[in-house]
Amino acid sequence: MAALFAGTAMMAAGSLGTQTEQNFDGEVPQAIHLEYLLFLPSTSNEDPHRRWPLILYLHGGSLRGDDVNKLRTLGLPHRLEQDRQFPFVVVSPLCPQGEIWTDADALAQLVDQVVRTNRIDEKRIYVTGHSMGGRGALYLAYRLPTRFAAIVAMSPLSPITAWAKELRNTPVWIIHGAKDGAAPIKDSKELVSAIEQSGDTRSLLR
Repeated sequence: MAALFAGTAMMAAGSLGTQTEQNFDGEVPQAIHLEYLLFLPSTSNEDPHRRWPLILYLHGGSLRGDDVNKLRTLGLPHRLEQDRQFPFVVVSPLCPQGEIWTDADALAQLVDQVVRTNRIDEKRIYVTGHSMGGRGALYLAYRLPTRFAAIVAMSPLSPITAWAKELRNTPVWIIHGAKDGAAPIKDSKELVSAIEQSGDTRSLLR
């Protein structure tokens, strides 16, 4: 009987033969696993009362995968291989293959964990990245509009002007080459213009 009833069940309520507006609410619990490099300045234990600024660095698309040590070859993590006294705590997570920087909840929890376990000045937490990571930095600040003291996005890939309203209260510095073929500067110009139109005058495009 159960099979018979299942086979003859009516369609869900709605107008047949046409599209109707619907809503769905649910919960999607998920485990979080992020590999990352953590840099602590070589002088960070000299003053046990000093709180350090923190940079969250998001890499570009070419370094995605499962080898976190590849991050040492480019960008800020590459500099940190030589500059042991760089005056920031730096968190450089690894983006898995096939993904982009959209899991704002995971990145926020990662930053919270580093803040809890190190002497971090929570008023000086910054986010930066290049290409895919530049876009990710802007997106993360859009999702967490009160979290960061400033944003530096280098050649961000396809930023969205709809983020402007949430970005207007955080200083934004976008560094973008005019002849960038992989990430056209047009999108960055449009985003800066949208942020300025929303009332912010601190955003810069260089």
